[in-house]
Amino acid sequence: MTWLINITSALLTPAYCAAVAVYGVALLRPEGWAKRWTRPLLLVVLTIHALLIYAETVFFGHCLVYSPFELMTMIAFTVMLTYLIVELVTGEKGTGAFFLGLALFFQILSGMFSPDVSVSADSPLLEYAVGLHISTAIFGYTGFTMSAVWGVLYLMQHHEIKANRFGLLYNRLPSLGLLERMSAVAAVAGLIFLSAAIVIALLWLPQVIPGFTYYDPKVIATVIVWILYATAIVMKYGMHVDQRRFIIFSLAGFAGLFLSMTIVNLLLSGFHSFR
Repeated sequence: MTWLINITSALLTPAYCAAVAVYGVALLRPEGWAKRWTRPLLLVVLTIHALLIYAETVFFGHCLVYSPFELMTMIAFTVMLTYLIVELVTGEKGTGAFFLGLALFFQILSGMFSPDVSVSADSPLLEYAVGLHISTAIFGYTGFTMSAVWGVLYLMQHHEIKANRFGLLYNRLPSLGLLERMSAVAAVAGLIFLSAAIVIALLWLPQVIPGFTYYDPKVIATVIVWILYATAIVMKYGMHVDQRRFIIFSLAGFAGLFLSMTIVNLLLSGFHSFR
């Protein structure tokens, strides 16, 4: 697998840079040549990155969740994949340069850390159930974060329109309806992956992690976040609430996610630790 790691590692960052550049040109010149090359190039980058993750998982013998090097490359991949899902559903490419640039940033960060990490032989992180749990949670949190970004852009665009200001922000951003739809699709994707992470935690983690408890504050906080996002999605697709109300409620879910990842961890740093 070393040869595959070497080849994909060499190709990945230049491919990311090319994708960001093409999406940027397509944003500035929507009618130009670049627009038709955006998605094919995105698929090429995702394929290279998926091959790299596969090769490194086989080579290191565990899911890529153990070190900063591994986590950052996983975050970059999840940003790209979540963006592709949203682009396929909505057909909108106007924010691609931003999110691909964000993924490139995380991939560059990954390259700043050494992949040679000493892994304890009895570390729970070597269990594939734990790795799968963390991987799906990363996908879920990435979806929610991207949903929040589109939600904030929606509120900014909404404010500009109400103030009768039709400047650069209005001209470059997608319409309010598209921004709300993109936020909703990302939230649905995030909820699906977080649901998988919760199911894995409840069914398999007690078997592989000594002392695991369902009363772990992180588990409780994650379930609360799940409830908030599930409620927001039911409000949109079941109750058909207006766009702005859905955006505000989904941002409340992201606030809950932020609190669960920061304040809860700071106050109770000794729990939910897999090392």
